[in-house]
Amino acid sequence: MANKNYVRGRTKEYKIRNALLKAGYDIAQRTAGSHSPIDVIAIHKKKRKILLIQAKPDNYSPKKTIQIYKENVGLSGNYYVQFEVY
Repeated sequence: MANKNYVRGRTKEYKIRNALLKAGYDIAQRTAGSHSPIDVIAIHKKKRKILLIQAKPDNYSPKKTIQIYKENVGLSGNYYVQFEVY
């Protein structure tokens, strides 16, 4: 049986994913099991926008949220992106 925190987190990730698809994003995908700071990645082709999302509980500490932003500040900005098929 899955632990309650995992189930809550997975549920929130799916809610985020579904909301992004509904908002017009072409791709919105959970990165389940990645153990990275990115829980959901979303791409809007027309806007040429990529979102990298870390999902946390609604009652998550603002202080801890700021710390996560600081630890991952290098993920924001402009990148060269290339699509490939292997």
